[in-house]
Amino acid sequence: MQKKNKLSLSVFKSVKTLCTAAFFCALCVVISYICKSFTVTMSVRITFENLPLILAGIILGPIPGLLTGLCADVVSTAASQFGFGGINPILTVGSACVGFLAGLLPRYIVRKRSAFQVFITVYFAHIAGNMIIKTMGLYFYYSTPPAEILIRIFVYIGIATVEAIIINLLLKSKGISKAIGELNK
Repeated sequence: MQKKNKLSLSVFKSVKTLCTAAFFCALCVVISYICKSFTVTMSVRITFENLPLILAGIILGPIPGLLTGLCADVVSTAASQFGFGGINPILTVGSACVGFLAGLLPRYIVRKRSAFQVFITVYFAHIAGNMIIKTMGLYFYYSTPPAEILIRIFVYIGIATVEAIIINLLLKSKGISKAIGELNK
């Protein structure tokens, strides 16, 4: 019996996984672009652009989640009015952190798939990536006033709650579960 030659990409395990990460990256960029119209202040936006990053981390793992977040932030900024010159490395690290932590927690810390696991994962990723790292980037690069920083905290608590509910529902779907199973083969 002849073995099949399977193209493998060390971090992504397969071309299928790489394409899934690219899909999540593109989805993040599109959601980010659409949500730019929901800007409250220069530093506060109501956006669900992290939802695909968190899904990438949960489904693909911490390193693919990190790379998806990194790529999504760079492409999103490059496609904006600021171009590549508008890339804020601290914000990019924040996006990468969201994807990384979303993959790390379910794989190594809270392993049993449940609503609790999803909520902890989403909140932890948002707290570390958005509320801490990205807020520091906005403060240091753009001198964001403390009042806007406080508003960001409350906005991201609401966004994290909505994203956790959506992700939990998606992961309970039989079709999504089947697709995830196919990725892990």
